[in-house]
Amino acid sequence: MSPPAGNVQSVMAVRIADLPASQRPRERLARLGPGGLSDQELLALVIRSGSRGASATDVGTDLLGAWGSLSQLSLAGIDDLERMLSLGSAKAAGLVAAFELGRRAAFGPVPVTIRSPEDLVALVQPLLAGRPQEEVVLVVTNTANRVLRTMPVTRGSSDRCLLVVRDVISAVLRCGGSGFAVAHNHPSGDPAPSPEDRAVTRRLQEAAATVGLRFLDHIVVAGSQWRSAMD
Repeated sequence: MSPPAGNVQSVMAVRIADLPASQRPRERLARLGPGGLSDQELLALVIRSGSRGASATDVGTDLLGAWGSLSQLSLAGIDDLERMLSLGSAKAAGLVAAFELGRRAAFGPVPVTIRSPEDLVALVQPLLAGRPQEEVVLVVTNTANRVLRTMPVTRGSSDRCLLVVRDVISAVLRCGGSGFAVAHNHPSGDPAPSPEDRAVTRRLQEAAATVGLRFLDHIVVAGSQWRSAMD
């Protein structure tokens, strides 16, 4: 996801190390807690150092200005961030990882055994919520429905996701799984399964039965909402 053109306004500023201790983000964090810091200051703590003569706080300001909001910035990819102010691969990766951790933490503890559709949703929702395009996640389980592995399968456009049944079955068998579930997101915000979603669900059920695997569910996630394509 690239930032809107023409919104970057880099500011030449003093280094954070040259600021009075009371104004530095790290010291302010210790004194005020994370809730007392601005978005720019929190970004500066993740970025750690500036770029092209600007402080880390200035880089945070420029990032927010380029993407328009923190929520939009959280969807940026590593390549987009590397190009932004020559941020560099390490800083870009750290920022993407921080946003991903925040998304996962927002949904609470993740179950390790799938006992219900709600358990499956709790597992996959942090991996799919807020994605700008459709993505498919595969959950592989053992005979006791304990999760062996969770992995991305494919990525599509903003309104279409290509899921190849053969690839899903092959991945489950490679992991030594006895059962599996799949989930994907609807960036439109509507969790209702499409006719295509239900058709691929039927094909997955048939393929699983053919090779002796248990197909647990196919979940469609849209933000905090979800539906099963098996309903």
